[in-house]
Amino acid sequence: MFKAKILFIGPNESGKTVLANFLSDTTENVGGEYRPTQGVRILEFESQLEGSGDKTCEVELWDCSGDFKFESCWPAIMKDSSGVVIIFNPDVPSHLKEIETWHSMLISSQGLQDNQCLLMAHHKPGSAVEGRLNLASHLGRIGLVHSNLEDEPEDVRKAFCKYLGNVVNTLSECREREEMSIIT
Repeated sequence: MFKAKILFIGPNESGKTVLANFLSDTTENVGGEYRPTQGVRILEFESQLEGSGDKTCEVELWDCSGDFKFESCWPAIMKDSSGVVIIFNPDVPSHLKEIETWHSMLISSQGLQDNQCLLMAHHKPGSAVEGRLNLASHLGRIGLVHSNLEDEPEDVRKAFCKYLGNVVNTLSECREREEMSIIT
């Protein structure tokens, strides 16, 4: 069984913790009030890989604070990560600009492939889901998923499992290349 370390990053109040709790089947009694994540929160669970029959993956999901006061911790958090999901609220105009910063600081610098990354436009309850977002051109190569836990929760889970399958395939291919280079 593969083990994948997936980072949830993005601006403050974008819904990272809500999505992390949903995907890991974790429930927290927060009373509906916003409580910012301090540093990082690590959730561990198993997940089916979309399109791979009965294969499962052990997921270490790192729910990272969006607060730049934790910037000094980011290199340690990034170490050995398998993939990164940038979560943002498309209804907040500043988030579209901030995701470019997150991408350059935590993805470009780590040399992750595009299929190891995912953009998730998280729509909060009661917001309208719009199809087209005005993203920077370099972000257009990364998969984009619109999440709405109120109306389509299982679509969100399915999209995450598909992404996870892409990450595991990439890791598997890299491992095979490394093994072949040792043999030859």
